[in-house]
Amino acid sequence: MYISLNKILAYAGTSLPLMLLVTSQKNTSLLQIMNLNMIITEIARALTGSIGLICAIPLTAVITALLLNKK
Repeated sequence: MYISLNKILAYAGTSLPLMLLVTSQKNTSLLQIMNLNMIITEIARALTGSIGLICAIPLTAVITALLLNKK
C-alpha cells in the first residue's frame, strides 16, 4: 500500500502543470483531452514506471534471498 500511494503522490507532483492545464480547459471534452499528445505521454510514463516497479521489487527479493542462502 505504501509503495502505490507513494507512486501516486510522486506522479501527481511531477505532472502538476499538466493537471492544471487540463482543469483550466472548461469547454474541452474529455475525449479531446485524452487525445492530446501530452496526456498519452504521461499515461505511457505512468504505465511503464508502474510495470518497472512491479517487476523490480520481486526480482530484488529473489536475488537477495538467493545471495543470503549461499552463506
